Amino acid sequence: MLSQTGQYALRAMDYLAACRDGRFHLVRDISARLGVPQQYLSKVLHVLARRGLLESQRGRQGGFRLGRKAEEITLFEILDPLEDLGRYKNCILGKDQCDRQNLCTMHGMWAEIRDRYLDFLKKTTLFELAEK
Repeated sequence: MLSQTGQYALRAMDYLAACRDGRFHLVRDISARLGVPQQYLSKVLHVLARRGLLESQRGRQGGFRLGRKAEEITLFEILDPLEDLGRYKNCILGKDQCDRQNLCTMHGMWAEIRDRYLDFLKKTTLFELAEK
């Protein structure tokens, strides 16, 4: 259900949440630890830093660390800028109008699944992910 970008973001955020040392961690170290491409991960982490989920610092002591406590960051916040979660509000069959008056054949089933999925992402914190 998640793109590779979303998976990398969750894995990197999980790694940083588990560090708990308050230090900045280099992208090359994170990518080596997680086995993901460094350049790609760097772009992902910069997106999250622009959203305030990470702090970044250049230089010898530079890298990334959490911008807020893991308890305050939801999975939705991590994934939304990378996965465009708003697209799930659209009709699963691609109809222009799919609402209470013009329901598609899948609307009832899809709306329930979509709402449960988005609710899960909004209620689950990075802390909960890191603790498991």
